[in-house]
Amino acid sequence: MDESDMRPSVTTDVAPGTVDQHLLAAATVLYRPDPVVTLPMLQSLAARPRRIYVFINGPIEDTIVASLASFPTVVIIRSAVNLGLGYALNAMLEHAVAEGTKHVLLLDQDATIRPELPEQIMAYAEAVDDSAGSLGPEPDAAFAPLLVPPPGEHYRKIRYSWRDTRGDVSYLPTCGTVISTAAWTKVGPFRADYFIGVIDVEWGFRARSLGYALRVVKQLQIQHRWGPAQQGWTSIWPQVLRQSDERNYYHIRNTIDCLKQPHVPTGWKVRQSAVLSAQIALLILVLLVGARKRVLILRAVTDGVTGRLGSRDLPLS
Repeated sequence: MDESDMRPSVTTDVAPGTVDQHLLAAATVLYRPDPVVTLPMLQSLAARPRRIYVFINGPIEDTIVASLASFPTVVIIRSAVNLGLGYALNAMLEHAVAEGTKHVLLLDQDATIRPELPEQIMAYAEAVDDSAGSLGPEPDAAFAPLLVPPPGEHYRKIRYSWRDTRGDVSYLPTCGTVISTAAWTKVGPFRADYFIGVIDVEWGFRARSLGYALRVVKQLQIQHRWGPAQQGWTSIWPQVLRQSDERNYYHIRNTIDCLKQPHVPTGWKVRQSAVLSAQIALLILVLLVGARKRVLILRAVTDGVTGRLGSRDLPLS
């Protein structure tokens, strides 16, 4: 289904509790979350009177809804169907802007954090900005702690696009990113038509093209589960072989569209073109994909080239 055909029914509930505007707000998108992982993260965020924005993207377990309802400062935005990551992030940030929130910590539903981490992130970033060791005159569009996989759980490590040894990067993964709402307003919303995948990459390059900085606070960490875990000999597989067919479709399609954008640097386009070609070859050769999956890959390439974006009905079965 094309995004232009969507007529989403979205509801919003705002808890009546008092918010401390000096605390960093947090936001997360929930799509079929695991309560064992998601609830501890939400409870850590609710340990202080900060605003918490939650976008429920489709069906969800009643236990999580009941837990969310008990948080005194939560804003719950809910859709009966999955509208995609970009749409959900934009909806939460629009609420943050309307409430005058200056910074929002974006978290995936499977992240693990300590209650004090948001304030540690802000304190460190402010200290760097006030010191002679600042990364430069560019204002920060966003910054983030270093993402690390939980020890012993067999998840792959995130690879960053480093620009220097001080933490400056070309783009930031969505999870753990503290985004400036002022910068988000100027740079523009996330690409909702990407649905999921490459959203953070495209926005990061767009922010940098406008003179904003993006950086990683290496001294602080968040445990993050990137994709599915693997054990045994499959633990050496690259992420493209771990992901679902649906994820690979959006990754291929959106990467191709990103390669066409004028604000994306030529060097990245050249490197990523080679990487994407290798990933497609790997999917075909290593997995010996059948006719259905070959059609899926071909469709991803075709849709990316022709600009057919949004949510798509995929030949997954």
